[in-house]
Amino acid sequence: MEILLAALIGLPVGWAISWCADRLIAASELPDRQHRWRAPLVLLATAILFAALAWRFGATLQLALTALYTAVFLFVLITDLEHRSIFTVVLFPAIVFAALASPFSQLGWKYSLLGGGIALTLTLGMYFFAQAYARARGLNIAGGAFGRGDVWLAVFMGIVVGFPAIFPAILYTILLGGIGAFGSLVYHRLTERRLTLTAVMPYGPFFCIAGWWLMVFP
Repeated sequence: MEILLAALIGLPVGWAISWCADRLIAASELPDRQHRWRAPLVLLATAILFAALAWRFGATLQLALTALYTAVFLFVLITDLEHRSIFTVVLFPAIVFAALASPFSQLGWKYSLLGGGIALTLTLGMYFFAQAYARARGLNIAGGAFGRGDVWLAVFMGIVVGFPAIFPAILYTILLGGIGAFGSLVYHRLTERRLTLTAVMPYGPFFCIAGWWLMVFP
């Protein structure tokens, strides 16, 4: 019963996620086919993920917290995948809330905030390295090789997965990013008959996937 109820709650939440994405990014910018299919897919995905959370945590405070964090992950995944944009207007309040709610999480505030601090340190290093590498090689990559939005997303992920899960979360993100980059190269090679080494690939979805998995199955 809890699983079914969570899935039903996930439907309007999924609609709200899609609606908010459209409000922050003009719907006219979206390809018609992509926009038409995105909303029902988000509804279905939210219902399934909320059902999985209910199965994992039962009717507990952890269910409410992880459901909220799941909604944030889904929103970021959508906007970054479609528009290469991670909106701090959503992410900053999410980080503050997750930090304030950390004493009520199963991790405890110490491990949660330590995870966020480690994520900030590691991804800041990645950010500055990517910027220096791009300048040294003279690469003009639109949006940057690794954006500041990715850093803040990593901080949010670090708080919700905590320590020591932040280390495998970062590792899985890098591995998924490598797979995604390889797939992007293959796609451009097949469709454009050339390798596009400077094509922009959103990194946010890989943070979201790894973060959600380690949040639910630490």
